[in-house]
Amino acid sequence: MLFPTTLVGSYPQPDWLIDRERLAKHVPPRVRASELWRIPEPYLAQAQDDATLLAIRAQEQAGLDIVTDGETRRESYSNRFATALEGIDLDNRASPSRVRESASRFRASSAR
Repeated sequence: MLFPTTLVGSYPQPDWLIDRERLAKHVPPRVRASELWRIPEPYLAQAQDDATLLAIRAQEQAGLDIVTDGETRRESYSNRFATALEGIDLDNRASPSRVRESASRFRASSAR
C-alpha cells in the first residue's frame, strides 16, 4: 500500500447526539459542556459508543485503510485536551476581566 488513506480531523457528530445550535454559541467550549449533548447522562456513553460505531462503519464503507473513532466523545477540538489537565477550573468559564485579575494577583505574589 503506497498511500494509505485515513480521516483527517473529526468525523461530524450525528445531530441526534449533539446540539449544534448550542455548540455554535459556545465555540470553543473550554470547560465541560454537558448541556451540548442531546442524550441524558445515564445513556450518553452508550449513545457515544453507537455514534463511534457509525463513524467507523462509514469510514470502512468509504474504503479508508486506517479508520478512527471520529472523536465522537469530544465537545470541541481543545476541550478534550484541556479537561484532561490538572489545575483547570472546569466549572467556571474565564472572562477577560477574571483572567486579568488572576494575572495581576500572580504577578504581585511572584514579585514578593
